[in-house]
Amino acid sequence: MTIHELCIGKWWSSKSKLFIMNIEIIVGLFLMLIATFTFIFPPKFGNVYYGVTTKWTLKNETVWAAGQKLFAVSMSIIGLIFFIVGELRLRQTILPFSTILLLIGLWTLSKYFVHKILERKYPGI
Repeated sequence: MTIHELCIGKWWSSKSKLFIMNIEIIVGLFLMLIATFTFIFPPKFGNVYYGVTTKWTLKNETVWAAGQKLFAVSMSIIGLIFFIVGELRLRQTILPFSTILLLIGLWTLSKYFVHKILERKYPGI
């Protein structure tokens, strides 16, 4: 191995560690960015590639629009929570596997609350 290869290997190793340490912060910022775009530029009815498609949001266009706004708000809250968790993880106060459980739990709670709000707001549908 040459000195150049050793330097590149050491540089790449330090960059990958930095990325892995900051992954929750990056995910949190990405979720907040996607939520902002979903809120400002709502997807068209039935678009499966952009927006959140669930049983309730596919009922009609009115429920779709309200559901997308509610999911955008919940995604921004989840992104903010992930950003805060990433900051706490840098200080090594939170275990790494707990963030995956947190994401699954927050998304399940988000779907439950959005469905309950839509059910209460549009009872006859």
